[in-house]
Amino acid sequence: MSAATHPAVRTGPFGQPFPVVYVDGRFSAEEDSRVSVHANAISYGTGTFEGIRATWNEELGELYLLEAEAHFQRLQQSARVLGLDLAPSPQDLVAASSELLRRNEVRVDTYLRPLYILEGEELPVRMHDVRPRLSIAATPFVGAYISLSGVRCMISSWRRAPDAVLPSRAKLCGSYVGPALAKSEAVASGYDEAIMLNVAGNVTEATTSNLFMRRGTEWLTPAVSDDILEGITRAQVKTLLAERTGSPVLERSVQRTELFVSDEILLCGTAALIVPVVEVSGRPVGDGKPGETTMALQNDLRSIARRADGRHFEWTTPVYGTAEGKA
Repeated sequence: MSAATHPAVRTGPFGQPFPVVYVDGRFSAEEDSRVSVHANAISYGTGTFEGIRATWNEELGELYLLEAEAHFQRLQQSARVLGLDLAPSPQDLVAASSELLRRNEVRVDTYLRPLYILEGEELPVRMHDVRPRLSIAATPFVGAYISLSGVRCMISSWRRAPDAVLPSRAKLCGSYVGPALAKSEAVASGYDEAIMLNVAGNVTEATTSNLFMRRGTEWLTPAVSDDILEGITRAQVKTLLAERTGSPVLERSVQRTELFVSDEILLCGTAALIVPVVEVSGRPVGDGKPGETTMALQNDLRSIARRADGRHFEWTTPVYGTAEGKA
């Protein structure tokens, strides 16, 4: 079934997952690749994952992976933090992802989920001597992950776990329980998203997005030492902001009240790309409207992701790769 007719049967930003998946070097049907309820990762969240965006350019007839190699490099780093060895190289996994998209005949914007977990049926809590499994699955985007025109955030009562408790630089399966609680708390309170502080009371990030803010002419983002995930999109935004403003982004600790007096705030991540924050805990950000620079960056990155912009071709990988960009 081609992506053009792929049914969108689920609510939210994602549709029905594509039928072919990649598991430990082989392609198979999704229904034949399920994990046991006895898997170690099901009980304990022992694993790491990534999210990779693939963007369809109708005019070029081409699908582009966005920063796929960087995501797989981070997957390897996360595995290393867990004491696991991930054998395939990032380049091999980019090639496998491209082949997965081709086998599913994907021609729409799509989200890839690489997942490296302990699937062995071992009940004891441990990382050693449990069989791991690497999989990649693809799901179409059928809507925006979060509002592109303005997000209302609350400062969550849930804190971001410190690196000494859960390694912040690793994108770990089990570490997303806290963000999930924060997200549900925000929605139940009438907001769109949550901003989490660390145990020291400094700003870290939203539930699945890094945060940038502007005070006057200066752009800031929380330092990596404040228990944030070192986001791939975060690095892109730092580059694009420096290109647009002519000044580097300042990385430092950000206090909660700085959010209340900021002139512009944006969130960024693979699924969200770049979205403006218009309110934080009942207080408008700036004039309460999406920031001009934020909206320009949003357009920039969305154009770069589908190679509709002449900049940063190094961030994208064509999937079909014919001379005209058509399969």
